Amino acid sequence: MKISINAGHTKSGAGCGAIYKGFNESEITRSVANELIKQLRKNGHTVYISTVDKAQSQNAYLKKAVQLANNSNADIFISLHCNASSKHTGYGCECWTWKGEPVKVANNICEELNKLGFRNRGIKDGRNLYVIKQTKMTAILVELFFLDNYTDRKLYNNLGANNIAKAIAEAITRSF
Repeated sequence: MKISINAGHTKSGAGCGAIYKGFNESEITRSVANELIKQLRKNGHTVYISTVDKAQSQNAYLKKAVQLANNSNADIFISLHCNASSKHTGYGCECWTWKGEPVKVANNICEELNKLGFRNRGIKDGRNLYVIKQTKMTAILVELFFLDNYTDRKLYNNLGANNIAKAIAEAITRSF
């Protein structure tokens, strides 16, 4: 399987993602993505990196990430993110797919993250998300957890990026 992995958001500046009480989305997604890439390669998959560290704008970041993914001719695109809610009450993991289609790998990712303790919020309609609608291959945006939720943050700290990456790699591998 050929997989394009995107650690969501830039490292700083335009498109850097959410930051809340010491939790930085772009740092978390890069930690998980780096471990996920190792696990997937270990499992025999071909992995392409479509992470963008710096961009002039959010739009430029999104275009570059999609360009990298599309140029890879991968079978599937996985974009890793952390969620946040306006009232800091959201919690759990979810996957966004085209029109909320029940893509097997997205369902498996939610199930595996749920086994680790994150609430499974299911598959959501991502047709309005740039990385979902502009990629040529099956695209999944994974919201790993809510970085503004104490319980989710504690669970992430206890598990670490490596265990989360292993769960996602297992979900991907058993999907194909």
